This record gives sequence, C-alpha cells and structure tokens, in this order.
Amino acid sequence: MRRKPVPAPEIPEEAPDPDTVIQLRSLNRVFDSEPPVHALRDLDLTVRRGEHLSIVGPSGSGKSTLLNTLGLLDRPTSGSYWLDGVLTNTLGDLERTALRGSRIGFVFQSFHLLPYRTVDENVMLAETYRAPRPGRGRSTRGERARDALARVGLGHRFGFLPTRLSGGERQRVAIARALMGEPALLLCDEPTGNLDSENTESVLSLFDQLQAQGMTLLVITHDDTVSKRAGRRVRINDGRLGQESA
Repeated sequence: MRRKPVPAPEIPEEAPDPDTVIQLRSLNRVFDSEPPVHALRDLDLTVRRGEHLSIVGPSGSGKSTLLNTLGLLDRPTSGSYWLDGVLTNTLGDLERTALRGSRIGFVFQSFHLLPYRTVDENVMLAETYRAPRPGRGRSTRGERARDALARVGLGHRFGFLPTRLSGGERQRVAIARALMGEPALLLCDEPTGNLDSENTESVLSLFDQLQAQGMTLLVITHDDTVSKRAGRRVRINDGRLGQESA
C-alpha cells in the first residue's frame, strides 16, 4: 500500500518592514457568477510610509473593487493584504472594523457632512463608532477637532455650518475628519470630483502639505491633474496593475 505524501509545512508569510503601510502579494478578487468575474488579478503593490500614490484607470477596470479591498470593506479571494504590519486576511469582522477605524482615514468625492452640524461637530463624528484610545477620550474630542481643522487650514471656520463653506472648504473638513484618528493611511476616492479647478488646486496643495508632514496618501482618480501630483502613479486595467511615471 502506497503512502500518501505528507504535505510540506506551510511557511508563515514574512511581514513587511515597519516602513511599509500597504503590501499586496498575488492578490485576487473573483466574484461568483456564471462565468466568474475576475475583478482583481494577481496584484502586487507596496506603498511606503509617507508616500503619495495615485491609482488611475477607466470605468470597470477594478478601481472600486481595489478601493473596497484596501479599505477592508471587502475580502480578497486569494493572496495577502498587509496593512501597517497587520495581515488582514485572517481577521474576523470585528477585528477588521477595529483596524479600519484605527489605521485608515477615508475621503470621498461626496463630502458626507451633516448640514445641521457645525464643522467641528462633523469632525468629531469620526469617533462616534470608534473605541476610545488612551489619551483620546470624549473629553478631548473638541480640542482635537479644533487641531484637525487648524491642520487643514480651517481653524477660522470653527463653529460654522457646512452650508456656509465653499466646496473646497467642505472637502477640507472631510479631510480633517479623516485625520481625527491619526491614521496610517489616507485613502481618497475621487477627492476632487465635485470641485472646480480652483478648489481642486487647494485640496491638492493640502495633500502636498500632509505628505510633507509624513502622511501616507493613496488617491484613486480618473483626473490626470490629480494623479500627476502624486510621487508615483499606477494604472489598473482589467484588474491588473501596471507602473507609470508620475
């Protein structure tokens, strides 16, 4: 009787170095359908701390699926995703939610500000569903919201309603809200899509300042003006990534 071969022990994947915020290795996302939809195909991507990276691509290229995966809103079918030193693949839903809340700040095309709340109240809402961390309890939220608004150049708008702000100022409030948790990564989805050229330049200048302060930015966009401001640009087509010059 022939013995079945004993499978070799699985070697744990080595964690990336501490200066790596995002590392994707052979990452795939396949949606069950007939036939199956291969939204992401064998992606390898490394984003270093303090880097400003843009990802560009046409509609249907996989940008939204990649965004949802990076934001821990969706799980890859295979491959690995390391976020700030944590292997996310094996985390449960509650662990993923906690990691997302502590490591990622989101900025969207629509500002998602409550019109009946002041800008500082909108910024403080970032911590409504986040577990408090040492030294960052409710008693300090107002002060930290003021600091976040000052960081994006809106300290003079403290107490204003969003309806009194320009589009660029509203997006800055949204960015201040994303910064409240001191994230490792600012994940931006078409952040200037609702802005005119003047306000777009204002937000891009803010991104330059945040990168200079050490923030890691990943911007998903179809706008060449936005993507070319990044230090590195990557294009996605048919679920595959390809390098481009900035």
